[in-house]
Amino acid sequence: MINSNIYSLILIITSFLYVNTSLSSTIVSHKAYYNLEFITNETSSIVDGGTGKSSFLLEKKCKGWALEETFAITFNLNNKDSSKNFSIFSSFEDFTAKNFSFEHLDKNDFEKEMFYSGYVQKNKNKLDGIIFEKNNEKFTFNNDILFPTEHLEILLQNAKKNVKFHTAKVFFGSDRDNLVKIVSAFIGKKINTIVSLKNDLLKKQVWPIQLSFYDLNQKNPDPKTKVIAYVDESGIAHSYTVDYGSYKMKGKLTSIEKVSKSKC
Repeated sequence: MINSNIYSLILIITSFLYVNTSLSSTIVSHKAYYNLEFITNETSSIVDGGTGKSSFLLEKKCKGWALEETFAITFNLNNKDSSKNFSIFSSFEDFTAKNFSFEHLDKNDFEKEMFYSGYVQKNKNKLDGIIFEKNNEKFTFNNDILFPTEHLEILLQNAKKNVKFHTAKVFFGSDRDNLVKIVSAFIGKKINTIVSLKNDLLKKQVWPIQLSFYDLNQKNPDPKTKVIAYVDESGIAHSYTVDYGSYKMKGKLTSIEKVSKSKC
């Protein structure tokens, strides 16, 4: 199974795309494609490299943002075997950040196919939701937890004001066993992009955003995953690196298409 933190990464990146109408002047609906490369670190790991491709489609609907992410990855394993993985994660968040739905399919060569979907509704500080599987499971979170839209608004405001640090609890739904992540962000100053792709949608400068992911109830002070993403003012991630400790995944934008807004 693809490490679920990959989806958390993409949702963080695309949370820069989840934006309500008050902030949407520079955000565009689009479909982006990435080449992926896996590099083994010095620590031991069953992963001995790998390659893949990913895409995500962001589309502005009448009542919110729809997102679909796909991953096709081949992991090279240290026993000289390989594992092919294919996953799709989709979600919808309304403009009020009160309702969030999600769906996750994951296939690989060694484990049983996984599929689940869910729905969450926010009422003040409380989240009530359900996971739809063979045995439906209801859940509740009583803490102050953000949806990606709210998280985006804060990060964008901080980036524009040169506020460097922000930590929040964010509901993603991409990790079946850890629906909520604690995300600590450090926002750097704008730099020139390293992506040479010519497209009118892309800006020439990006914010480097360093992200640390923690499970909601973890005791270990070290983050589960570390990420750096390079995101421009249009909400497009030009490149990113995910550090899992034993190996890293690098993603680089290869092409991008504009998506027309839905007619309401």
